[in-house]
This record gives sequence, structure tokens and C-alpha cells, in this order.
Amino acid sequence: MEALTLATFVAAGGASLFMAWAIGAGSSGSTPFAPAVGANAISVMRAGFFVGILGLLGATLQGANVTEAVGRELVVGTTLSPGAAIVALSIAAGLVAVGIFTGYPIATAFTVTGAVVGAGLAMGGSPAWAKYTEILSVWTLTPFVGGSIAYGTAKLLRWEAVAERVAIPALAGVVGALLANVEFVLLGPPDGVGSLSTTLGGGLPGRVAVTLAFAVAVALALATDMRSDEAAGQRHFLLALGGLVAFSAGGSQVGSRSAPCCRCSTPRASRFRSSRCCSAAVSACCWVRGPPPPG
Repeated sequence: MEALTLATFVAAGGASLFMAWAIGAGSSGSTPFAPAVGANAISVMRAGFFVGILGLLGATLQGANVTEAVGRELVVGTTLSPGAAIVALSIAAGLVAVGIFTGYPIATAFTVTGAVVGAGLAMGGSPAWAKYTEILSVWTLTPFVGGSIAYGTAKLLRWEAVAERVAIPALAGVVGALLANVEFVLLGPPDGVGSLSTTLGGGLPGRVAVTLAFAVAVALALATDMRSDEAAGQRHFLLALGGLVAFSAGGSQVGSRSAPCCRCSTPRASRFRSSRCCSAAVSACCWVRGPPPPG
């Protein structure tokens, strides 16, 4: 029994490290600071360093929700055994590795979700059609919604009637408002999450006030920075956005990849704590692989 347990642990560790390498080598490791690297605002090695730190923080503070959804809500009536989790991680990481070496990027979210569903159904579970509909809807709408918002923002920034000294701080204010409403595990109850606006503001009027305060504070900070040196202020904002993407990638990408390992049948509060540990562990492994050189 001890030999079997040790073999399972070694196999699971190898599969987790393989997936961690795939995350770092793939889109999650290269994209957060890619625009900043291309604009010579930060070096490749320094960008990789910050991706590792911010990804670890995102996985620890935000990854539990994604881990919970992918690890326990994709299949009904069963939980993944250690062997099934190893198979799911290995297949998902293998597909991502094929995309890395062939130059055709494959989203790790797709591979992990499909592998977990397949392994769960093979163990006798039932499909969670409501969750599949929700996930597919988000995947389908995200490119169109994101593209539309990016198009409108770019057109606004190029509009000569609005000076960049006004438009860019205004955009930073929108980012600040969004940050005030980002949910973190540490700010919520033991079985849930909470945002800065809900923690500091309480009811709806308080949340609105906190959101506006964050938006104004961020906008004024960037406006002050750009007043002394406009180009430097824009670079600082670009780096801040890259950090935000890296943090979000840690919560989303790492959280979903660690999901197959977090399969213990415990109360929800304990599952949230376990999910945070799993996400942080995988993210720490991703730290060893920063973004590849551009081009």
C-alpha cells in the first residue's frame, strides 16, 4: 500500500509539474506583459519575474472559485480519483505542449475542461449540462465582447477631440472601479468571496461610494504621473495593466489547472481552503518559466 501511495504521489507530482510548465510556456506565461515588452517598457526577464509573483498572488487570492467550479461542478455524482486526476492533467498538459512546439496555441482552459469532463464521465458521473451551457456561453461571447470594448476604447484614445491626458486617466479610473469590485477569497466569509467595495461599503450606497472613490483615486494618480512626464505615465499604466492581467491569469488559469488535484470530499469552507493551497502550489511551479522572448 505504501509503495502504491508513493507511486501515485510521484505520478501526480509529475503531472502537476508538467501542467505548471505548460502554463508558464503557454499563453498564461507570455501574454500578460507582452505589450509592455514590445513597447520596451520592461525587459523579458523582469516581466517573467513579475508574472511569477503576481500569478502566485492571483492563484492564492482568487483561484479558489475557478478550482471549485472545474474540480467539482463539471461532472455530477462522482469525484475524480487520483488516477483520473493524473490522466486529466497529463492529457491536458500534453495537448498544450503540442500547441507550444508546433506554434499553434491551444487554450489550457479548453484542454483541462475537456479532460476533466472525459475522466469524470468515464468514472460513471453524469454530465452537468447547466454548467456546460454557462461555460460555452462565456467562451463564445468573450472574444466578441472584448473585441468590441477594445475597438471602442482604441477609437476613443485616437479621437483628436479628447486629449490623451484626459482619456488615459479616465480609462484608468474605469480600471480602478473594476478593481474595487473584484472578488477575493480572503475578503469573504469562510464559504465564499468578497470584494473591497462590499467589505468597506456594506450596502449598495456604500459599495457605489467605494467604487467611485477608487475610480477617482486611480484616475488622479495617473493624471498626476502623466503631468510630470506623459510618456513615463503611459508606461507605468501599461505595466500596471500587465500586472493586472498576470494576477487574473493566476486566478483563472492556475485555478482551473489545479482543479483535478483538489478532489477531497470535505465541507465547503475546507474545500475553499484546499483550493487556495492547490492553486498556490501550481502557481509556484509556474514561476520557473517566464514569458518567452518576443517574436
